[in-house]
Amino acid sequence: MAADVLFSELNARDNKKIGLITLNAEKALNALNQSMIDLLLQQFSDWRDNDDVVAVFMQGSGEKAFCAGGDVRALRQAVIDGKPEVPGHFFATEYRVDYLIHTYPKPVICWGNGIVMGGGIGLMAGADFRIVTDTSMLAMPEISIGLYPDVAGSWILSHLPARLGLFMALTGCRLNAADAIYVGLANRFIDHAFCDNVLESLQQADWNASEAHAVVYSVLQKYLEKSAGWLPYSKVREHRDLIAGLMDQPSLANVMSAIDSLETDDDWLLAARKTALHGSPLSAAIGYRQLQRARHMSLKEALQSELALSVNTVLKGDFCEGVRSRLVDKDKNPQWKFNTVDQVDEQLLNDLFSSPWPENPLHDL
Repeated sequence: MAADVLFSELNARDNKKIGLITLNAEKALNALNQSMIDLLLQQFSDWRDNDDVVAVFMQGSGEKAFCAGGDVRALRQAVIDGKPEVPGHFFATEYRVDYLIHTYPKPVICWGNGIVMGGGIGLMAGADFRIVTDTSMLAMPEISIGLYPDVAGSWILSHLPARLGLFMALTGCRLNAADAIYVGLANRFIDHAFCDNVLESLQQADWNASEAHAVVYSVLQKYLEKSAGWLPYSKVREHRDLIAGLMDQPSLANVMSAIDSLETDDDWLLAARKTALHGSPLSAAIGYRQLQRARHMSLKEALQSELALSVNTVLKGDFCEGVRSRLVDKDKNPQWKFNTVDQVDEQLLNDLFSSPWPENPLHDL
């Protein structure tokens, strides 16, 4: 049986190599399990210290997804089985991988074809070259499963303009390639048909001619120009001012009321509205507070704070019920702890943010 993540080293000029990572759980839309993130952490560390490896390229197997997130079914089952240490270990390792990518000394290229959600955005966000294609669909839909945008999502979304990050967190809105570039989650649009050509060009490039990031830039620019004119229409760009107005409210309850009162015949906005109104009110409250906090944190501090919050949310929040409803029983009828955001218990919310779990293993990032 093939491993859920594959690693290879592509030969390049002058005895250099391109590290190639292929997430290989196609049936699960390349969702990350514990084994995969353990392997990713080890391989990224090994290639960082290998002078022959000049760049790392990440992709997903199949045509449907780069990575649809984490294996949340397994996390839920661990909680049911009385193994609270499992989510702690999973999130700690995943966040280490994400931080390593953000701070990697060599160029990291992420080919974000198809679905890129949750943990997939965590992998993609730290890459130097974040490529979206004609089929890319990005989202942070954690509110629908009782979680919140983690994997440094609280830090990333809190820095987006016009409170677009808050809108993404509360609505799980879907972004196409143009949307992703507009908000800064991606920085290159290249047609997916050119993927193999890009890899071949990276192998043929002269890595001694200039600094490694400049070499990758030059290679990608050629295919960027070939793909010009194919970028789809951006709904986020169209509705930026409307979104900013909806989010510019004195409280979360007011924000949700504004979303509820939105009158539109735009299908994209209607889908976002529906997700917000049917998502976990507790998750909305968690995401709202964490985005406010993370805005003033460093990336490292945000990940450290997310670790305790994520584990607490999985153990004590709406996570198990959300995953049951959407992915296990698939009845899409979650019984959330609270019906509206203004009913969320303040003491529970404070406990989720203040209770350390476990003793933070990310202190040495």
